[in-house]
Amino acid sequence: MANEIADDTNLTTLASIVFFMQAGFAFLEAGSTRSKNTTNILFKNFMSDGDAFLGTKYIFLSGVGQHSGELVKWFVNYVYTITAATIVSGAMAERTQMKGYFTFAILCTGWVQPVVSHWAWAEQGWLKSGIFNEHYNVTIRYEDFAGSSVVHVVGGASALIGAAVVGARKGRFDERGNSIKIPASATAMSTLGGFIIIFGFFAFNLLSHGGLSKANDGSLLGLIAVNCVLASSGGSLTALIYNRFRDKQIGKWSLSSAINGSLVGMVSISAGASSIYPYGAFLVGLVSGVVYSLAAKLVERYRVDDPLDAIAVHLGGGILGTVSVPFLDSNYGLFYKRNILSMWLIGWNLCGLFAIIIWTLMWAALIFGIMSALNFLRVTSAVEKQGIDVVQHGEKAYPYEMTGRSRSASTTTVTELRLGNRCQDEAQQPRERGRDTAPYAQEEDVGSLQNLVNMSQSSEADPVSAV
Repeated sequence: MANEIADDTNLTTLASIVFFMQAGFAFLEAGSTRSKNTTNILFKNFMSDGDAFLGTKYIFLSGVGQHSGELVKWFVNYVYTITAATIVSGAMAERTQMKGYFTFAILCTGWVQPVVSHWAWAEQGWLKSGIFNEHYNVTIRYEDFAGSSVVHVVGGASALIGAAVVGARKGRFDERGNSIKIPASATAMSTLGGFIIIFGFFAFNLLSHGGLSKANDGSLLGLIAVNCVLASSGGSLTALIYNRFRDKQIGKWSLSSAINGSLVGMVSISAGASSIYPYGAFLVGLVSGVVYSLAAKLVERYRVDDPLDAIAVHLGGGILGTVSVPFLDSNYGLFYKRNILSMWLIGWNLCGLFAIIIWTLMWAALIFGIMSALNFLRVTSAVEKQGIDVVQHGEKAYPYEMTGRSRSASTTTVTELRLGNRCQDEAQQPRERGRDTAPYAQEEDVGSLQNLVNMSQSSEADPVSAV
């Protein structure tokens, strides 16, 4: 009984830290995008949620005792699931309707990701139960310790489809398809978000073991923590160096590359954090930084707009992590055993990874495709230009005092609210199908409306400051 209490307490504590990663995602996303959409981004991250409403038992937690250990298991799976949904938010930021995002978030957390979780982590799941090898008298099981594929590939693949279907932000690419960088609004905020996510990742990977009561639990938890440090460091190092020297004329020491490199290292080690030697974890991290950099360029080349490089970090890192385990596993890895059993492990992990990717892409394409056809996904050009904060929330994230303009109050003006309502009305008007052909509001109309906002701001400015 005492051992169960210790294990459940540890699980609950670690899961609570993983939940705090939502704050990190919110800061990272808000800081990496434009300030006119900050309230919307924070709102989506704050409201991201999911319910256990599918299954054969415990539907809506019915039948679960108040003191049952099943509640702890539900909470653990809950924090994993909402992480997958939050990944999508970053890739589709600044041009997605709230109802479209929340529709997908509900379906992802209630159906798409839980099915994958059951496949790979439940004893009855076909990937977890595996196949029996008579020659070696061992069952070949799918290896994904902390969710490189179960969480991150699901989130990254969904983000890829979502970003492709919703289309790029206006001004992200020119007429020839060349990339145009849209500057971030708050580097300090995105850096803080990166720190919080990295901190949360330690709990994220430790949570998959969770136990404290067995004799070797302490050493295993130590191995997981050390592997996280080494993989994160390796990913940040290679991503930073790659982006500095890939073009000697314009190469810079990029902070965003360092942050994303650290994150992709954490993602890639999740699958094998408990079974890979520390030097192997560092190797995985080094490779992950290069994979992230190449994947980000590939996504950009095909004109898929991902403001946070979430696709490269989570899909690229998740695939690498899942593939690396059967090669570097300290017990059965090909680098150590070099036998048929190792080849079976590689084949089974590749089979499971392929199934997870196909399942996720299929459902994401279906869900986002239907929402796009119903004009349920993307905001209008007028809303996008003005900013979603004013139109859909009536709240600006930053007071005027912070932007160098004096004002008696930091609330949204009446004129801005009227402009937001007019933009919102335009969003309800019928549009042609397709992300690039929809008849958004005319640019001259948007310009005239923007002039009203500028006039309102000037008229309400402090006369002493104006002089």
